[in-house]
Amino acid sequence: MDVVVVDLGSRFLRAGKADPFPNEREPWVVTASEAVVRDHNAPQANGTNGSSGGSEGAAAAERVVHPLQQGVITDWDVLEACLDHVLYERMGWQRGSEGGVLLAEPNLVSRDERERLCQLMFEVFNVTGYYAADQAVLSLYALGRLSGTVVDVGYDKIDIMPVLDGLAQPSTAQRLPYGMHHLARHLGSLLAARGIDVPGGGSGGSGGSGSFAAGAPLEDLARSIVRVAGTAEEAAAGGPPVEPATHTLPDGQTITIEREGLELGEALMDGGQLGLDLPRLPQAVYTAATAQGDKDTRKAWVEGLMLCGGGSSVPGVGARLLREVRALCPAALSPGLCGIPEYMPEGTLRHAAWMGGAVLARVSFSQSGGFLTKGDYEEQGPAAVLRKCV
Repeated sequence: MDVVVVDLGSRFLRAGKADPFPNEREPWVVTASEAVVRDHNAPQANGTNGSSGGSEGAAAAERVVHPLQQGVITDWDVLEACLDHVLYERMGWQRGSEGGVLLAEPNLVSRDERERLCQLMFEVFNVTGYYAADQAVLSLYALGRLSGTVVDVGYDKIDIMPVLDGLAQPSTAQRLPYGMHHLARHLGSLLAARGIDVPGGGSGGSGGSGSFAAGAPLEDLARSIVRVAGTAEEAAAGGPPVEPATHTLPDGQTITIEREGLELGEALMDGGQLGLDLPRLPQAVYTAATAQGDKDTRKAWVEGLMLCGGGSSVPGVGARLLREVRALCPAALSPGLCGIPEYMPEGTLRHAAWMGGAVLARVSFSQSGGFLTKGDYEEQGPAAVLRKCV
């Protein structure tokens, strides 16, 4: 069976074939989680409806929609359109000759959403087989692990999910409602205070409209400069000396970056600097890993921390997180970050859920009864996913 692994993210949809894997090409497709929606009944610039009018009117009736926001599916029609584009146009499926899908579901997805995703796959995309698993579980699979605490620093949220023996533990999970997008907006505010205007400073993907590309210059700049100081005290004292750096934006504007990179790093560690009433990231990680479970379980969760997602590559974030979680732990616990196996590709942490999905797909789809078939779906309906994909 031709199996495609799909990872649903707020910023990107990642897709690729499970075999051959691993290799440096994976995932095959990384595309923005967005689609242009045209409202044909919307009033146009010339006062008419969408059936007529010039280019200005057409533009006024279009909006860019993001079907996932902070891990929640908010527009099913747009999600279907995005998946259709990925499966048929990018992955090369032919209608009537579809294969199987292993779906990396957003963490904390509801039962109703799981059933609806299953229904979408069988009734709209006519898949021959289906399996679904939590992104956190799959991320650990990418490292060859079944237990640990996954800290996924994403585009518009940070998910902290303990996993035990291959099962996510949502009852003790933490979700911080900010991510790399919010750091970019914070950078826009910092620069604006210096009288510097960067295109995209007020745009973004978390509001449901507006293309990701609109905020790309600011987000690219934020990713290139953000770094985390060794300690909070070091950051408060100004950190190590920083030489001002000159950056040229796509519009030709040249700006000088001073201490903004360190300030973004502190905002990543502490959402309070973004105006949010939240625990600091290390405290949230410690709470998720120790709030429940027996002594051995808490030990496995604290000593098996996995930092992944787009924000995992921020310089200094892993060492700082580990240092501050260690300071919160009793002497009997020794926090540690999971390493990447030598045989896994370089981008494993950035694409961890997809990578783990490819690993699982080669196992589940090679075994009889390891995945949902059309027969299972016809007999049990969408609820079959709750029984088969635990």
